[in-house]
Amino acid sequence: MIISGGTFEGAPTTGKAMKHSAWHAYSRLVTFAWRYKMRLVTSLFFALVIAASFGAMLVAVGTIIRVTFYEPPAVVAEDATLEDPALKLSRDVGDMTQTMRRVVGWGPDGLSDWVLAKAMSMRANRMRAIVIAAGLMLFLAFIMSVARFIQEYLAGSIGANITTDLGGAMYENLMRQSVGFFEMHSSGEILSRFTNDIFMVNRGLQGVFVKLMREPIKVGVFLAVALSVDWQLTLVGVCILPLVLYTLISIGKKMRSSVRRSLQKIAGMATVVNETIKGIAIIKGYNMESYEVARVKREIARLRKFLLRMVTLHAATGPLTEFLLVLGVVAFVLFSGSRVEAGLLDAGDLVQLYFALAMMLDPVRKLSDVNNLVQTSVASAERCFEFIDMKPAIEQAPDAVDIEPLRESIRFENVHFSYDGEREALTDITVEIRKGEMVALVGPSGSGKSTFVKLLPRFYDPTRGAVYIDGKDIRGATFASLREQMSIVTQDTILFAESIRANIAFGRDSYDDTRVRNAAGAAYADEFIRHLPRGYDTVIGESGCTLSGGQRQRLAIARAIIKDPALLILDEATSSLDTESERLIQEALDHFVEGRTTIVIAHRLSTIQKADRILVMDSGRIAEQGTMEELLGRDSLYRRLHDTQFNTARNGQ
Repeated sequence: MIISGGTFEGAPTTGKAMKHSAWHAYSRLVTFAWRYKMRLVTSLFFALVIAASFGAMLVAVGTIIRVTFYEPPAVVAEDATLEDPALKLSRDVGDMTQTMRRVVGWGPDGLSDWVLAKAMSMRANRMRAIVIAAGLMLFLAFIMSVARFIQEYLAGSIGANITTDLGGAMYENLMRQSVGFFEMHSSGEILSRFTNDIFMVNRGLQGVFVKLMREPIKVGVFLAVALSVDWQLTLVGVCILPLVLYTLISIGKKMRSSVRRSLQKIAGMATVVNETIKGIAIIKGYNMESYEVARVKREIARLRKFLLRMVTLHAATGPLTEFLLVLGVVAFVLFSGSRVEAGLLDAGDLVQLYFALAMMLDPVRKLSDVNNLVQTSVASAERCFEFIDMKPAIEQAPDAVDIEPLRESIRFENVHFSYDGEREALTDITVEIRKGEMVALVGPSGSGKSTFVKLLPRFYDPTRGAVYIDGKDIRGATFASLREQMSIVTQDTILFAESIRANIAFGRDSYDDTRVRNAAGAAYADEFIRHLPRGYDTVIGESGCTLSGGQRQRLAIARAIIKDPALLILDEATSSLDTESERLIQEALDHFVEGRTTIVIAHRLSTIQKADRILVMDSGRIAEQGTMEELLGRDSLYRRLHDTQFNTARNGQ
């Protein structure tokens, strides 16, 4: 399904499209990471320190073994290249000194001779060599520990920052979406992007940036050490790596697909659970707990299939990788034995080479896990980027200008509208509403009343025709200037888990306490607010759950009043209230709407007796219009609705 230019949920993505999407997600994540390039570079530096320390430890151990236990070979093959390790070490240090002089213009004099003297001394005192080796290894271990802490902290913070950046970008773009987007998608679907998807991205990136920087460098250092000892034997040991990489890539592709499908199923389950929570009173009232449990279990069963596939793939990665690596080790062991027998390797070389190749196994194994983490984070990031890239169905025009507050009239001219592009919800609506006029919309359910008022703040745009304010097409107005002059009170009261003061002021810090209290007083809410434990600072809980329906509705009206709008829209604002609450709210509205342009959607016809004009809607059209007296004075749809409702009320009494 394509919503506002972005894929939300729908048909399975083709392999080619998924590959393109994955690479696109990779590049986008890199772009987000590059915002923290100093942390990246610093983390990379400490990853180099860790790898270099490991490499230095290997070289030190091999050299100490070579110096300490060196014995001239009794039999040496004709092509053997062994030499006194002390002399070899001294020559290597001399070469390094010469290189430093060429590169930086300076190198320590006499270092080669000093190293040779120390090496010969160590050969004479083997215990001293062991102590020095132990001290060197301890020092390198300390360096590695400090560097690892810094590297993991920096890399982990990059992943955390990218995750929060993604969440912020998703929410920011979500707020740009039109009302239609939220009416077409469940809250469970939307919330899953901010819970499961974000969590999976964070989980993946934490491992990726910690390990992906460090482990490849360690592999490179260990490989360099091994190649410097015996390149032929090293190639035998690593010949299995291409097969390992192929295995990891193949499993990774399947992992990404399974992760994506799992996240979709989690979203589906979240939708069902969310509906259950919202409708718990109805579920229990109709004794449908078992039905809902079975419904959720069906969603869980669908989810289980893909989770088990992920578990299988993840479980197979390590054993397959390790088995292939052991194959390489076996080949290395067999070949190294013949090299030692031929006198081409001494004990120090062999130990150093063994350690180098053995230590390569750990980072390679970790990289196999990183591949799975990468695929997990990319699959989740793709879904996050879908949210970030979605274009709203209703956008502000690039050349939009501020529109002045209503001075003369609102006009619908030949307006047609369809939600699905097929069946029209509004058909050929032409009507003018004058400033200060109170217009009531009545008609059967589904006649188009709510759709009519949704066009005014541009929650939707007409399919054909236009809506004008003072002769100006509202599609050319900025959202802020258009919506700022409107207040909307709906049947479903929307409040937030904040203080009463914050709910009335609703994000406008410029509204002082006096204005807030005056608005509450005008809505007949001040009295009950003052009796609350903390008055206007009382936090009312999610959706105002600690208040009665009438109290919640009066707060919603106070929120509308404080804005002092040019146009007030009341969408069945009192239809679900008890008689006393309705009376209080109606009194508040009667005072507030006096002289103010007001559009009222009314189910109870008793609430619109003060309307200047009534528009009777039927099947998306204005079937008739006039004052209440005019409509009751003739055989009209309104009269039939009126008689039916009031006769029913009398019979009920």
